[in-house]
Amino acid sequence: MSTERTSSARPRGARAAALSARLGRLLGAGALAAPPHAFGLRPDRLAYAYLGRDGVGRGGGGYALREQHAEELSPEGFQSGPLGGPLREPAAFAAAVGRLVARIGAPVKEASLTVPDAWLRVAFAETGQLPSRAGERAEVLRWKLKRLVPFKVDELRVDGALVAPLPSQEEPNRLLLGFALEPLLGQVEAAFRAAGVRLGRITGESLAALAALDLPPAESDGALTALALVDDDGWALVIARGGSPLLHRYKPAATAAGADAGRLVVRDLALTRNFLAEQAPGSTLERVLLLASPAAEPAWREWLEAGLGVAAEPLGPAHLPPLAVAGPPPSWRDLAPLLGAVREEVT
Repeated sequence: MSTERTSSARPRGARAAALSARLGRLLGAGALAAPPHAFGLRPDRLAYAYLGRDGVGRGGGGYALREQHAEELSPEGFQSGPLGGPLREPAAFAAAVGRLVARIGAPVKEASLTVPDAWLRVAFAETGQLPSRAGERAEVLRWKLKRLVPFKVDELRVDGALVAPLPSQEEPNRLLLGFALEPLLGQVEAAFRAAGVRLGRITGESLAALAALDLPPAESDGALTALALVDDDGWALVIARGGSPLLHRYKPAATAAGADAGRLVVRDLALTRNFLAEQAPGSTLERVLLLASPAAEPAWREWLEAGLGVAAEPLGPAHLPPLAVAGPPPSWRDLAPLLGAVREEVT
């Protein structure tokens, strides 16, 4: 790829961003630009938001929440497994998608989709120059993933994007690899097609929420942002520099309760802090943001500060681009990933 031979005078972060555009999306067969429609799928709920561009904010870069709906799903609709599982009754899910789409006032032909982090996992790998042909590149991504995860890669949909490299790595480039069960994603895509909607980008909730943040495009100042996204089933932590993921961790919900659960979380966070000190020297974790239910916020703010050494703050309007919302304030835990899915450009 010609962009990989760019002069070394170009910042490494900028070079990674250019290369990432050549690699395409994380998952999904997306359109040229992210549509203003986004769906959020969880095992028991399917949500929708229409987030159109609005002339508010700096340079008119704001958004307006023009429509929002949700459809409750049977909690037993998906099979269980470490990466989720296929639908038990595809026809029932397709009917639920059809009901939700029928309630939407604006015509929806293309949309992005967010899924739980338990379903769409992330891994990082170092790499040299990647093949320019899509088929050969896919083989390289699968080969690298086989060496990193304990899953049958042949059953997975795998895609990748180049992100900023770590200072200590040996290879010139760093890959963010996304993977999920192909049967699960295929069934979901088929249900949306039956309702007349083509899904483009499919991404995990934490990466989508990261894209929603209004972060400065830092290239070399070493400032890092952490985002923790918490569910009943587990939690994800993304460390980013200038909006580019530097580290991603997902942990299923701890089986321990109370103080024991807190100790496990703090221990994992402390290990992440040590990793950053060793692998990204000179970087400083400047802020920690939290997306969690109101009931979970107090404990998680305490655990995040104890493990990462920085006071955590709930994610809210101050961290997002200007957003016009009619009616009561939305749940940012629900809306932030959908906003991020709409903000992400697809190449």
